[in-house]
Amino acid sequence: MPTQRKPVWNKVVFVDWHGVLSCDPFWLSILRNTDHPLHHGLTAATETLFSDESLIHDWMRGDVSANQILEGLDIELDDSFPPGYLRRKLVEDCELMQVNQRLVQILRETRQQGIGIVLATDNMDCFQEAFLQARQQVSSTTQSAARPANSFHRIAPLFDDVICSSAQQVLKREDPRRFFGSWLSEHALDFRDALLLDDLDINCRAFQRAGGIAIRITDQLSDNGTGQLQSQIQNWNQETLPENTQTNLHLS
Repeated sequence: MPTQRKPVWNKVVFVDWHGVLSCDPFWLSILRNTDHPLHHGLTAATETLFSDESLIHDWMRGDVSANQILEGLDIELDDSFPPGYLRRKLVEDCELMQVNQRLVQILRETRQQGIGIVLATDNMDCFQEAFLQARQQVSSTTQSAARPANSFHRIAPLFDDVICSSAQQVLKREDPRRFFGSWLSEHALDFRDALLLDDLDINCRAFQRAGGIAIRITDQLSDNGTGQLQSQIQNWNQETLPENTQTNLHLS
């Protein structure tokens, strides 16, 4: 059993990354720059890579590392690129990913109510590395100023912690108690104290079965989804949100 920490929050919101906070890809500075010498080759390579769902899930579980993924990419770098260029850009570009500003503002307001905000993502080792790096650099005005205001790097301090599948070695849908359980126990919380914001129905349902409440963020509703989400979080915090709640909300 993990050692319990002194309680800091009475409740926590777990928020997913891809599909909720951001939709930007890895290596975005290359993939979105048609003039980059690696644009064509990396575009083709990543299309092949991300079409292999089994391999991607292995990467997200930490069974495969970013270095192993890079070894499998059919990309030749000439001497104009420094050693480890693609590995470095993999992490650096995570920090450049643009976030949903409306959702970030809701999370800031939620955090001001004394509720923990934790990034909970099925994601790769490079993403967790980028998160930890951004947190370490946040005190550096020069480094932070070089990133856009709505980038992952700039909003990293919003999150009280991160739970990443590559570190947990399991995806949310596979075993939510294994994914979230240790963190909750360490902070003297339970699933009944937790709310999940996620874009995947399978993740929301798994979280609900474990005892938590989930709100699914989708692109199927109108812009009033922002206000709806604020109301849903407020109702959950006041314990007036019914169990097994799953609302589809559009925040873009």
